[in-house]
Amino acid sequence: MAEAFVTSNAVGTLIVEYLVKPVERRLRYLFRFNKIVEELQVQEKILTNEQTRVKEDVQEAKLQPQTQEIEEYVEDWLTNAENALKDVQSLECRIRENKRCFHWCPNWSWRYQLSKMLEQKTLAISKLVESSKFDRVGHRAALPGIEFFESEGYLVSKSTTSAFNEIMEALNGDEVNMIGVWGMGGLGKTTLVTEVGNKAKSLQLFQKVIKVVVSQTPIIDNIQHKIADFLNLELKKTTQEGKAEELWLRLKNEEKVLIILDDMWNELNLKEIGIPIGENHKGCTIILTTRHIKVCDYMKSQVTVSLNVLDKDEAWTLFRMNGSLNNASPDIIDVANEVAKECGGLPIAIITLARALRSKDLNGWELARDKLKTSRLMDIENVPKEAQKNAYLCLEVSYDNLGSKTTKRCFLLCALYPEDYSIDVEDLVRYAWGLRLYQNAGSIQEVRREVFEAINNLEDSCLLLEDDQERSRYIKVHDVVRDVAMWIASKEDNGFVTQPGVGLENESSKQKLQILLLDNYGSKTPIDCFEGMPELKVLSLRRASGLNVSFFSLSALKSLKNLRALQLEGFEQLRASQP
Repeated sequence: MAEAFVTSNAVGTLIVEYLVKPVERRLRYLFRFNKIVEELQVQEKILTNEQTRVKEDVQEAKLQPQTQEIEEYVEDWLTNAENALKDVQSLECRIRENKRCFHWCPNWSWRYQLSKMLEQKTLAISKLVESSKFDRVGHRAALPGIEFFESEGYLVSKSTTSAFNEIMEALNGDEVNMIGVWGMGGLGKTTLVTEVGNKAKSLQLFQKVIKVVVSQTPIIDNIQHKIADFLNLELKKTTQEGKAEELWLRLKNEEKVLIILDDMWNELNLKEIGIPIGENHKGCTIILTTRHIKVCDYMKSQVTVSLNVLDKDEAWTLFRMNGSLNNASPDIIDVANEVAKECGGLPIAIITLARALRSKDLNGWELARDKLKTSRLMDIENVPKEAQKNAYLCLEVSYDNLGSKTTKRCFLLCALYPEDYSIDVEDLVRYAWGLRLYQNAGSIQEVRREVFEAINNLEDSCLLLEDDQERSRYIKVHDVVRDVAMWIASKEDNGFVTQPGVGLENESSKQKLQILLLDNYGSKTPIDCFEGMPELKVLSLRRASGLNVSFFSLSALKSLKNLRALQLEGFEQLRASQP
Protein backbone atom coordinates (compact mmCIF):
# COMPACT_ATOMS: atom_id res chain seq x y z
CA MET A 1 0.00 0.00 0.00
CA ALA A 2 2.85 2.40 0.94
CA GLU A 3 4.59 1.60 -2.32
CA ALA A 4 1.43 2.43 -4.25
CA PHE A 5 1.20 5.78 -2.35
CA VAL A 6 4.76 6.74 -3.30
CA THR A 7 4.13 5.85 -6.90
CA SER A 8 0.97 7.94 -6.87
CA ASN A 9 2.87 10.99 -5.50
CA ALA A 10 5.58 10.66 -8.12
CA VAL A 11 3.02 10.46 -10.89
CA GLY A 12 1.22 13.47 -9.46
CA THR A 13 4.48 15.49 -9.39
CA LEU A 14 5.21 14.59 -12.99
CA ILE A 15 1.72 15.57 -14.04
CA VAL A 16 2.11 18.97 -12.35
CA GLU A 17 5.60 19.50 -13.83
CA TYR A 18 4.87 18.43 -17.38
CA LEU A 19 1.16 19.14 -17.80
CA VAL A 20 -0.12 21.69 -15.28
CA LYS A 21 2.81 24.21 -15.23
CA PRO A 22 3.21 24.44 -19.01
CA VAL A 23 -0.52 25.02 -19.35
CA GLU A 24 -0.39 27.61 -16.55
CA ARG A 25 2.56 29.36 -18.25
CA ARG A 26 0.73 29.43 -21.60
CA LEU A 27 -2.39 30.82 -19.96
CA ARG A 28 -0.21 33.43 -18.23
CA TYR A 29 1.22 34.50 -21.59
CA LEU A 30 -2.34 35.08 -22.81
CA PHE A 31 -4.10 36.58 -19.80
CA ARG A 32 -1.32 38.19 -17.66
CA PHE A 33 0.21 40.24 -20.48
CA ASN A 34 0.14 43.56 -18.62
CA LYS A 35 1.78 41.98 -15.55
CA ILE A 36 4.60 40.61 -17.72
CA VAL A 37 5.08 44.08 -19.23
CA GLU A 38 5.29 45.65 -15.75
CA GLU A 39 7.93 43.12 -14.66
CA LEU A 40 10.02 43.95 -17.73
CA GLN A 41 9.77 47.67 -17.07
CA VAL A 42 10.89 47.20 -13.46
CA GLN A 43 13.95 45.21 -14.56
CA GLU A 44 14.66 47.78 -17.29
CA LYS A 45 14.77 50.56 -14.69
CA ILE A 46 17.06 48.54 -12.40
CA LEU A 47 19.40 47.75 -15.32
CA THR A 48 19.50 51.43 -16.36
CA ASN A 49 20.56 52.42 -12.82
CA GLU A 50 23.24 49.72 -12.75
CA GLN A 51 24.51 50.79 -16.17
CA THR A 52 24.86 54.39 -14.93
CA ARG A 53 26.72 53.26 -11.81
CA VAL A 54 29.16 51.06 -13.75
CA LYS A 55 29.81 53.86 -16.27
CA GLU A 56 30.60 56.24 -13.41
CA ASP A 57 33.00 53.67 -11.90
CA VAL A 58 34.69 53.32 -15.29
CA GLN A 59 34.96 57.10 -15.70
CA GLU A 60 36.49 57.45 -12.23
CA ALA A 61 39.00 54.68 -12.99
CA LYS A 62 40.04 56.41 -16.22
CA LEU A 63 40.80 59.60 -14.30
CA GLN A 64 43.45 57.77 -12.28
CA PRO A 65 46.84 58.24 -14.02
CA GLN A 66 47.91 54.66 -13.18
CA THR A 67 44.89 53.02 -14.82
CA GLN A 68 46.02 51.44 -18.07
CA GLU A 69 42.79 49.83 -19.27
CA ILE A 70 39.29 48.84 -18.20
CA GLU A 71 38.72 45.15 -17.50
CA GLU A 72 37.42 43.25 -20.53
CA TYR A 73 34.51 41.72 -18.61
CA VAL A 74 33.36 45.22 -17.60
CA GLU A 75 33.43 46.38 -21.23
CA ASP A 76 31.49 43.23 -22.22
CA TRP A 77 28.90 43.85 -19.52
CA LEU A 78 28.38 47.45 -20.65
CA THR A 79 27.96 46.27 -24.26
CA ASN A 80 25.45 43.58 -23.20
CA ALA A 81 23.55 46.08 -21.06
CA GLU A 82 23.40 48.57 -23.94
CA ASN A 83 22.11 45.88 -26.31
CA ALA A 84 19.56 44.66 -23.76
CA LEU A 85 18.15 48.16 -23.26
CA LYS A 86 17.91 48.64 -27.04
CA ASP A 87 16.02 45.35 -27.27
CA VAL A 88 13.62 46.57 -24.59
CA GLN A 89 12.97 49.76 -26.56
CA SER A 90 12.19 47.65 -29.62
CA LEU A 91 9.88 45.41 -27.60
CA GLU A 92 8.11 48.44 -26.13
CA CYS A 93 7.21 49.53 -29.66
CA ARG A 94 5.71 46.08 -30.30
CA ILE A 95 3.87 46.26 -26.94
CA ARG A 96 2.18 49.52 -27.93
CA GLU A 97 1.29 48.09 -31.31
CA ASN A 98 -0.10 44.90 -29.74
CA LYS A 99 -2.30 46.81 -27.31
CA ARG A 100 -3.68 49.00 -30.09
CA CYS A 101 -4.39 46.13 -32.49
CA PHE A 102 -5.64 43.73 -29.78
CA HIS A 103 -8.32 46.26 -28.80
CA TRP A 104 -9.84 46.25 -32.31
CA CYS A 105 -8.89 42.81 -33.61
CA PRO A 106 -7.65 40.29 -30.96
CA ASN A 107 -4.74 38.15 -32.14
CA TRP A 108 -4.10 35.62 -29.38
CA SER A 109 -1.23 33.92 -31.18
CA TRP A 110 0.68 37.24 -31.52
CA ARG A 111 0.09 38.14 -27.87
CA TYR A 112 1.28 34.69 -26.81
CA GLN A 113 4.56 34.98 -28.74
CA LEU A 114 5.21 38.56 -27.55
CA SER A 115 4.56 37.66 -23.90
CA LYS A 116 7.02 34.80 -24.19
CA MET A 117 9.71 37.13 -25.61
CA LEU A 118 9.07 39.69 -22.88
CA GLU A 119 9.47 37.10 -20.12
CA GLN A 120 12.69 35.79 -21.64
CA LYS A 121 14.09 39.32 -21.88
CA THR A 122 13.08 40.04 -18.27
CA LEU A 123 14.98 36.94 -17.14
CA ALA A 124 18.07 37.93 -19.21
CA ILE A 125 18.07 41.47 -17.76
CA SER A 126 17.70 40.08 -14.24
CA LYS A 127 20.84 37.98 -14.77
CA LEU A 128 22.69 41.06 -16.13
CA VAL A 129 21.80 43.01 -13.01
CA GLU A 130 23.03 40.18 -10.78
CA SER A 131 26.39 40.13 -12.61
CA SER A 132 27.00 43.90 -12.34
CA LYS A 133 28.82 43.82 -8.97
CA PHE A 134 32.50 43.94 -9.97
CA ASP A 135 35.41 43.77 -7.52
CA ARG A 136 37.31 46.17 -9.77
CA VAL A 137 36.71 47.84 -13.12
CA GLY A 138 40.31 48.48 -14.22
CA HIS A 139 43.88 47.36 -13.71
CA ARG A 140 47.33 48.90 -14.05
CA ALA A 141 50.84 47.68 -14.84
CA ALA A 142 52.68 48.56 -11.62
CA LEU A 143 56.37 49.35 -11.35
CA PRO A 144 57.85 49.60 -7.83
CA GLY A 145 57.98 53.20 -6.68
CA ILE A 146 57.28 55.04 -9.94
CA GLU A 147 55.79 54.60 -13.39
CA PHE A 148 55.99 56.30 -16.77
CA PHE A 149 53.06 57.22 -18.97
CA GLU A 150 52.11 58.88 -22.25
CA SER A 151 54.34 61.95 -21.93
CA GLU A 152 57.99 60.99 -22.13
CA GLY A 153 59.59 61.37 -18.71
CA TYR A 154 56.28 61.67 -16.86
CA LEU A 155 56.67 59.81 -13.60
CA VAL A 156 53.93 58.85 -11.24
CA SER A 157 54.77 59.38 -7.58
CA LYS A 158 52.64 60.05 -4.52
CA SER A 159 52.91 63.78 -5.19
CA THR A 160 52.17 63.68 -8.94
CA THR A 161 49.32 61.21 -8.43
CA SER A 162 47.70 63.45 -5.83
CA ALA A 163 48.20 66.55 -8.00
CA PHE A 164 46.94 64.78 -11.14
CA ASN A 165 43.76 63.58 -9.42
CA GLU A 166 43.08 67.00 -7.92
CA ILE A 167 43.41 68.71 -11.31
CA MET A 168 41.28 66.12 -13.12
CA GLU A 169 38.57 66.41 -10.48
CA ALA A 170 38.52 70.18 -10.98
CA LEU A 171 38.36 69.77 -14.78
CA ASN A 172 35.36 67.47 -14.50
CA GLY A 173 33.26 70.14 -12.81
CA ASP A 174 31.75 73.28 -14.26
CA GLU A 175 32.62 75.58 -11.36
CA VAL A 176 36.40 75.88 -11.86
CA ASN A 177 37.99 77.77 -14.77
CA MET A 178 41.40 78.72 -13.28
CA ILE A 179 43.78 76.11 -11.85
CA GLY A 180 47.27 76.94 -10.55
CA VAL A 181 50.10 74.38 -10.25
CA TRP A 182 53.14 75.55 -8.30
CA GLY A 183 56.39 74.16 -6.95
CA MET A 184 60.15 74.61 -7.15
CA GLY A 185 61.95 74.32 -10.47
CA GLY A 186 62.78 70.81 -11.63
CA LEU A 187 59.85 69.01 -9.99
CA GLY A 188 58.09 68.17 -13.25
CA LYS A 189 55.23 70.69 -13.37
CA THR A 190 55.41 70.95 -17.16
CA THR A 191 55.28 67.20 -17.74
CA LEU A 192 52.45 66.89 -15.21
CA VAL A 193 50.19 69.43 -16.95
CA THR A 194 51.13 67.98 -20.34
CA GLU A 195 49.88 64.61 -19.14
CA VAL A 196 46.73 66.26 -17.77
CA GLY A 197 46.15 67.79 -21.20
CA ASN A 198 46.62 64.40 -22.89
CA LYS A 199 44.18 62.74 -20.50
CA ALA A 200 41.59 65.51 -20.81
CA LYS A 201 41.79 65.28 -24.60
CA SER A 202 41.51 61.48 -24.68
CA LEU A 203 38.46 61.64 -22.40
CA GLN A 204 36.97 64.32 -24.69
CA LEU A 205 36.50 66.73 -21.80
CA PHE A 206 37.54 69.54 -24.16
CA GLN A 207 37.29 70.09 -27.90
CA LYS A 208 40.67 71.82 -27.94
CA VAL A 209 43.70 71.59 -25.64
CA ILE A 210 46.23 74.42 -26.14
CA LYS A 211 49.62 74.70 -24.45
CA VAL A 212 51.75 77.86 -24.45
CA VAL A 213 55.04 78.60 -22.70
CA VAL A 214 54.83 82.08 -21.14
CA SER A 215 58.37 82.42 -19.58
CA GLN A 216 59.87 85.22 -17.49
CA THR A 217 59.46 87.95 -20.09
CA PRO A 218 56.23 87.10 -21.91
CA ILE A 219 55.86 88.41 -25.44
CA ILE A 220 52.13 88.85 -26.09
CA ASP A 221 52.49 88.62 -29.86
CA ASN A 222 54.26 85.22 -29.60
CA ILE A 223 51.60 83.88 -27.23
CA GLN A 224 48.81 85.04 -29.57
CA HIS A 225 50.38 83.33 -32.58
CA LYS A 226 50.98 80.13 -30.64
CA ILE A 227 47.30 79.95 -29.64
CA ALA A 228 46.27 80.75 -33.21
CA ASP A 229 48.41 77.85 -34.50
CA PHE A 230 46.54 75.42 -32.23
CA LEU A 231 43.25 76.78 -33.57
CA ASN A 232 44.39 76.70 -37.23
CA LEU A 233 43.55 80.40 -37.27
CA GLU A 234 45.34 82.85 -39.54
CA LEU A 235 45.59 86.18 -37.74
CA LYS A 236 44.92 88.92 -40.26
CA LYS A 237 45.16 91.97 -38.00
CA THR A 238 48.59 93.54 -37.40
CA THR A 239 48.08 95.20 -34.02
CA GLN A 240 48.12 93.40 -30.66
CA GLU A 241 44.58 94.60 -29.98
CA GLY A 242 43.35 93.41 -33.37
CA LYS A 243 44.83 89.95 -32.89
CA ALA A 244 43.31 89.79 -29.40
CA GLU A 245 39.87 90.50 -30.89
CA GLU A 246 40.30 87.75 -33.52
CA LEU A 247 41.35 85.20 -30.88
CA TRP A 248 38.55 86.27 -28.54
CA LEU A 249 35.86 85.70 -31.17
CA ARG A 250 37.34 82.38 -32.29
CA LEU A 251 37.76 80.99 -28.77
CA LYS A 252 34.17 81.92 -27.90
CA ASN A 253 33.06 79.67 -30.76
CA GLU A 254 34.81 76.69 -29.11
CA GLU A 255 32.30 75.06 -26.76
CA LYS A 256 34.99 73.60 -24.45
CA VAL A 257 38.66 74.64 -24.59
CA LEU A 258 41.56 74.04 -22.18
CA ILE A 259 44.51 76.46 -22.29
CA ILE A 260 47.73 75.54 -20.45
CA LEU A 261 49.93 78.55 -19.63
CA ASP A 262 53.28 77.06 -18.67
CA ASP A 263 56.13 78.70 -16.73
CA MET A 264 54.42 81.89 -15.56
CA TRP A 265 56.41 84.31 -13.41
CA ASN A 266 54.02 87.25 -13.12
CA GLU A 267 50.39 88.19 -13.59
CA LEU A 268 49.17 87.96 -17.18
CA ASN A 269 46.31 90.03 -18.61
CA LEU A 270 44.25 87.41 -20.47
CA LYS A 271 42.06 90.01 -22.15
CA GLU A 272 45.13 91.63 -23.74
CA ILE A 273 45.98 88.26 -25.30
CA GLY A 274 42.41 87.56 -26.39
CA ILE A 275 41.44 84.77 -23.98
CA PRO A 276 37.80 84.94 -22.80
CA ILE A 277 37.15 83.37 -19.41
CA GLY A 278 34.57 83.39 -16.64
CA GLU A 279 31.36 85.19 -17.60
CA ASN A 280 32.85 85.92 -21.03
CA HIS A 281 33.20 82.20 -21.84
CA LYS A 282 32.33 79.56 -19.26
CA GLY A 283 33.65 76.81 -21.52
CA CYS A 284 37.24 78.13 -21.35
CA THR A 285 39.48 76.71 -18.61
CA ILE A 286 43.05 77.78 -17.75
CA ILE A 287 45.80 75.71 -16.11
CA LEU A 288 48.93 77.68 -15.20
CA THR A 289 52.28 76.50 -13.82
CA THR A 290 54.54 78.69 -11.72
CA ARG A 291 57.31 78.66 -9.14
CA HIS A 292 55.68 81.46 -7.19
CA ILE A 293 52.39 80.94 -5.36
CA LYS A 294 51.61 84.65 -5.62
CA VAL A 295 51.11 84.19 -9.35
CA CYS A 296 48.26 81.81 -8.50
CA ASP A 297 46.81 84.53 -6.26
CA TYR A 298 47.23 87.23 -8.92
CA MET A 299 45.44 85.06 -11.50
CA LYS A 300 42.65 84.26 -8.99
CA SER A 301 43.12 80.50 -9.14
CA GLN A 302 40.09 78.71 -7.73
CA VAL A 303 42.14 75.55 -7.25
CA THR A 304 45.85 75.70 -6.35
CA VAL A 305 47.82 72.45 -6.51
CA SER A 306 51.33 72.08 -5.07
CA LEU A 307 53.92 69.61 -6.32
CA ASN A 308 56.51 68.15 -3.93
CA VAL A 309 59.75 66.17 -4.15
CA LEU A 310 59.91 62.37 -4.39
CA ASP A 311 60.18 60.28 -1.26
CA LYS A 312 63.28 58.17 -0.60
CA ASP A 313 62.08 54.98 -2.31
CA GLU A 314 60.68 56.79 -5.34
CA ALA A 315 63.91 58.77 -5.74
CA TRP A 316 66.06 55.65 -5.59
CA THR A 317 63.87 53.78 -8.11
CA LEU A 318 64.09 56.72 -10.53
CA PHE A 319 67.85 56.98 -10.01
CA ARG A 320 68.39 53.24 -10.63
CA MET A 321 66.37 53.34 -13.83
CA ASN A 322 68.17 56.35 -15.30
CA GLY A 323 71.57 55.17 -14.10
CA SER A 324 71.12 51.62 -15.53
CA LEU A 325 72.19 50.18 -12.17
CA ASN A 326 70.39 46.82 -12.29
CA ASN A 327 73.62 44.95 -13.01
CA ALA A 328 76.01 47.28 -11.18
CA SER A 329 78.48 46.00 -8.59
CA PRO A 330 77.63 46.31 -4.87
CA ASP A 331 80.40 48.92 -4.46
CA ILE A 332 78.92 51.14 -7.17
CA ILE A 333 75.41 50.65 -5.73
CA ASP A 334 76.65 51.89 -2.34
CA VAL A 335 78.17 55.05 -3.82
CA ALA A 336 75.18 55.57 -6.13
CA ASN A 337 72.95 55.53 -3.06
CA GLU A 338 74.97 58.37 -1.57
CA VAL A 339 74.77 60.34 -4.82
CA ALA A 340 71.01 59.79 -5.02
CA LYS A 341 70.56 61.11 -1.49
CA GLU A 342 72.41 64.29 -2.46
CA CYS A 343 69.66 64.92 -5.04
CA GLY A 344 67.09 65.38 -2.25
CA GLY A 345 64.23 63.80 -4.23
CA LEU A 346 64.38 66.49 -6.95
CA PRO A 347 63.59 64.77 -10.29
CA ILE A 348 65.70 67.06 -12.49
CA ALA A 349 68.77 66.43 -10.31
CA ILE A 350 68.13 62.67 -10.11
CA ILE A 351 67.64 62.16 -13.85
CA THR A 352 70.53 64.32 -15.09
CA LEU A 353 73.03 62.97 -12.56
CA ALA A 354 72.09 59.33 -13.04
CA ARG A 355 72.33 59.61 -16.81
CA ALA A 356 75.65 61.45 -16.62
CA LEU A 357 77.18 58.74 -14.43
CA ARG A 358 75.69 55.51 -15.80
CA SER A 359 78.76 54.53 -17.82
CA LYS A 360 81.25 55.44 -15.07
CA ASP A 361 83.41 53.03 -13.10
CA LEU A 362 83.68 53.08 -9.31
CA ASN A 363 86.29 55.86 -9.38
CA GLY A 364 84.01 58.05 -11.50
CA TRP A 365 81.10 57.54 -9.11
CA GLU A 366 83.27 58.35 -6.07
CA LEU A 367 84.62 61.49 -7.73
CA ALA A 368 81.07 62.68 -8.49
CA ARG A 369 79.97 61.99 -4.91
CA ASP A 370 82.82 64.03 -3.49
CA LYS A 371 82.09 66.95 -5.84
CA LEU A 372 78.43 66.94 -4.85
CA LYS A 373 79.31 67.09 -1.18
CA THR A 374 81.09 70.39 -1.88
CA SER A 375 78.32 71.78 -4.13
CA ARG A 376 80.25 71.29 -7.37
CA LEU A 377 77.64 69.73 -9.65
CA MET A 378 78.83 71.92 -12.51
CA ASP A 379 82.27 70.27 -12.34
CA ILE A 380 80.90 66.77 -12.96
CA GLU A 381 81.59 65.49 -16.46
CA ASN A 382 78.59 64.92 -18.83
CA VAL A 383 76.16 66.93 -16.72
CA PRO A 384 74.07 69.06 -19.18
CA LYS A 385 74.65 72.79 -19.11
CA GLU A 386 71.11 73.81 -20.17
CA ALA A 387 68.73 75.19 -17.53
CA GLN A 388 66.00 72.71 -18.52
CA LYS A 389 68.26 69.75 -17.70
CA ASN A 390 70.57 71.09 -14.99
CA ALA A 391 69.34 71.40 -11.39
CA TYR A 392 71.73 74.25 -10.50
CA LEU A 393 70.92 76.34 -13.57
CA CYS A 394 67.22 75.58 -13.27
CA LEU A 395 67.08 76.83 -9.67
CA GLU A 396 69.40 79.74 -10.39
CA VAL A 397 66.62 81.12 -12.60
CA SER A 398 64.40 81.33 -9.49
CA TYR A 399 67.18 83.19 -7.68
CA ASP A 400 67.70 85.60 -10.58
CA ASN A 401 63.98 86.33 -10.62
CA LEU A 402 63.93 87.57 -7.02
CA GLY A 403 63.13 91.25 -7.29
CA SER A 404 65.17 92.54 -4.39
CA LYS A 405 68.94 92.37 -3.93
CA THR A 406 68.44 92.19 -0.16
CA THR A 407 66.09 89.20 -0.56
CA LYS A 408 68.83 87.49 -2.56
CA ARG A 409 71.30 88.19 0.24
CA CYS A 410 68.90 86.75 2.82
CA PHE A 411 68.66 83.61 0.70
CA LEU A 412 72.45 83.26 0.50
CA LEU A 413 72.71 83.70 4.27
CA CYS A 414 70.73 80.47 4.62
CA ALA A 415 73.49 78.57 2.81
CA LEU A 416 75.82 79.29 5.76
CA TYR A 417 74.03 76.59 7.77
CA PRO A 418 74.66 72.84 7.57
CA GLU A 419 72.35 70.51 5.62
CA ASP A 420 68.88 69.91 7.06
CA TYR A 421 69.46 72.58 9.71
CA SER A 422 66.52 74.31 11.40
CA ILE A 423 67.30 77.98 10.90
CA ASP A 424 65.99 80.45 13.45
CA VAL A 425 64.76 83.48 11.50
CA GLU A 426 65.73 85.68 14.46
CA ASP A 427 69.36 84.76 13.76
CA LEU A 428 68.90 86.01 10.20
CA VAL A 429 67.50 89.25 11.61
CA ARG A 430 70.66 89.77 13.66
CA TYR A 431 72.92 88.97 10.70
CA ALA A 432 70.97 91.33 8.41
CA TRP A 433 71.34 94.07 11.02
CA GLY A 434 75.06 93.45 11.34
CA LEU A 435 75.62 93.37 7.58
CA ARG A 436 73.56 96.55 7.07
CA LEU A 437 71.44 94.78 4.43
CA TYR A 438 68.69 97.31 5.07
CA GLN A 439 70.58 100.56 5.32
CA ASN A 440 67.47 102.69 5.55
CA ALA A 441 66.07 100.75 8.48
CA GLY A 442 66.13 102.88 11.62
CA SER A 443 65.73 100.09 14.18
CA ILE A 444 66.20 96.37 14.70
CA GLN A 445 62.40 96.04 14.67
CA GLU A 446 62.25 97.49 11.17
CA VAL A 447 64.99 95.09 10.05
CA ARG A 448 62.96 92.22 11.56
CA ARG A 449 59.93 93.18 9.48
CA GLU A 450 62.05 93.38 6.32
CA VAL A 451 63.67 89.97 6.94
CA PHE A 452 60.32 88.29 7.65
CA GLU A 453 58.95 89.78 4.44
CA ALA A 454 61.97 88.45 2.50
CA ILE A 455 61.55 84.98 4.06
CA ASN A 456 57.87 84.93 3.08
CA ASN A 457 58.83 85.81 -0.48
CA LEU A 458 61.47 83.08 -0.58
CA GLU A 459 58.98 80.51 0.73
CA ASP A 460 56.42 81.58 -1.86
CA SER A 461 59.12 81.15 -4.52
CA CYS A 462 59.87 77.59 -3.30
CA LEU A 463 63.45 78.51 -2.36
CA LEU A 464 62.86 78.01 1.38
CA LEU A 465 60.75 75.55 3.35
CA GLU A 466 58.84 76.35 6.51
CA ASP A 467 60.04 74.16 9.39
CA ASP A 468 57.47 72.88 11.85
CA GLN A 469 58.51 74.22 15.23
CA GLU A 470 56.29 74.96 18.18
CA ARG A 471 58.52 77.80 19.28
CA SER A 472 59.24 80.97 17.31
CA ARG A 473 59.75 80.73 13.54
CA TYR A 474 62.15 78.35 11.84
CA ILE A 475 62.90 77.55 8.20
CA LYS A 476 64.86 74.95 6.27
CA VAL A 477 66.59 74.79 2.90
CA HIS A 478 66.23 71.84 0.54
CA ASP A 479 69.64 70.17 0.15
CA VAL A 480 69.92 70.88 -3.59
CA VAL A 481 68.70 74.46 -3.14
CA ARG A 482 71.37 74.94 -0.44
CA ASP A 483 74.01 73.63 -2.85
CA VAL A 484 72.80 76.10 -5.47
CA ALA A 485 73.00 78.95 -2.93
CA MET A 486 76.58 77.95 -2.04
CA TRP A 487 77.48 77.75 -5.73
CA ILE A 488 76.01 81.21 -6.38
CA ALA A 489 77.73 82.68 -3.31
CA SER A 490 81.08 81.33 -4.48
CA LYS A 491 80.58 83.02 -7.87
CA GLU A 492 79.37 86.38 -6.58
CA ASP A 493 82.28 87.07 -4.22
CA ASN A 494 79.94 88.59 -1.63
CA GLY A 495 82.04 88.17 1.47
CA PHE A 496 80.23 85.05 2.73
CA VAL A 497 81.98 81.92 3.88
CA THR A 498 79.58 79.13 3.04
CA GLN A 499 81.42 76.25 4.70
CA PRO A 500 83.00 76.35 8.16
CA GLY A 501 86.68 77.05 7.98
CA VAL A 502 86.85 77.15 4.19
CA GLY A 503 88.73 80.17 2.96
CA LEU A 504 90.19 81.18 6.35
CA GLU A 505 93.63 80.14 5.23
CA ASN A 506 93.33 82.30 2.09
CA GLU A 507 94.46 85.85 2.84
CA SER A 508 92.57 87.44 -0.07
CA SER A 509 89.33 85.74 1.05
CA LYS A 510 89.85 86.89 4.62
CA GLN A 511 90.30 90.48 3.47
CA LYS A 512 86.77 90.54 1.95
CA LEU A 513 85.00 88.45 4.56
CA GLN A 514 81.90 90.13 6.06
CA ILE A 515 80.23 87.26 7.94
CA LEU A 516 81.66 84.14 9.53
CA LEU A 517 79.89 81.29 11.31
CA LEU A 518 82.05 78.79 13.20
CA ASP A 519 80.38 75.80 14.85
CA ASN A 520 83.38 74.25 16.57
CA TYR A 521 85.28 77.13 18.10
CA GLY A 522 87.60 75.80 20.80
CA SER A 523 91.05 75.32 22.20
CA LYS A 524 92.50 74.28 18.83
CA THR A 525 91.37 77.49 17.18
CA PRO A 526 94.34 79.89 16.85
CA ILE A 527 94.09 83.04 18.97
CA ASP A 528 94.92 85.17 15.94
CA CYS A 529 92.48 83.41 13.58
CA PHE A 530 90.53 86.64 13.14
CA GLU A 531 93.57 88.68 12.12
CA GLY A 532 93.38 90.11 8.61
CA MET A 533 89.56 90.38 8.51
CA PRO A 534 89.03 94.13 8.38
CA GLU A 535 85.58 93.88 6.72
CA LEU A 536 84.10 91.32 9.14
CA LYS A 537 80.78 92.66 10.46
CA VAL A 538 79.07 89.53 11.81
CA LEU A 539 80.67 86.74 13.83
CA SER A 540 78.87 83.69 15.24
CA LEU A 541 80.82 81.24 17.41
CA ARG A 542 79.53 78.00 18.89
CA ARG A 543 81.69 76.32 21.51
CA ALA A 544 82.94 72.90 20.43
CA SER A 545 81.27 70.04 22.29
CA GLY A 546 83.42 68.37 24.93
CA LEU A 547 85.65 71.42 25.29
CA ASN A 548 86.92 71.86 28.82
CA VAL A 549 87.42 75.61 28.45
CA SER A 550 84.02 77.33 28.97
CA PHE A 551 85.02 80.96 28.50
CA PHE A 552 85.67 83.22 25.53
CA SER A 553 88.41 85.82 25.43
CA LEU A 554 87.36 89.16 23.99
CA SER A 555 90.98 89.90 23.16
CA ALA A 556 90.58 87.60 20.13
CA LEU A 557 88.33 90.24 18.59
CA LYS A 558 90.61 93.24 18.97
CA SER A 559 91.45 93.39 15.25
CA LEU A 560 87.79 93.39 14.15
CA LYS A 561 87.23 97.12 13.87
CA ASN A 562 83.95 96.85 11.87
CA LEU A 563 82.29 94.10 13.93
CA ARG A 564 78.59 94.98 14.50
CA ALA A 565 77.06 91.66 15.60
CA LEU A 566 78.61 88.98 17.82
CA GLN A 567 76.81 85.74 18.67
CA LEU A 568 78.33 83.38 21.26
CA GLU A 569 76.78 80.03 22.17
CA GLY A 570 77.95 77.53 24.77
CA PHE A 571 80.32 79.88 26.61
CA GLU A 572 79.70 80.46 30.31
CA GLN A 573 82.07 83.41 30.77
CA LEU A 574 83.56 86.32 28.85
CA ARG A 575 87.07 87.51 29.69
CA ALA A 576 88.90 90.61 28.64
CA SER A 577 92.11 88.75 27.83
CA GLN A 578 93.54 85.27 27.32
CA PRO A 579 94.90 83.84 30.64
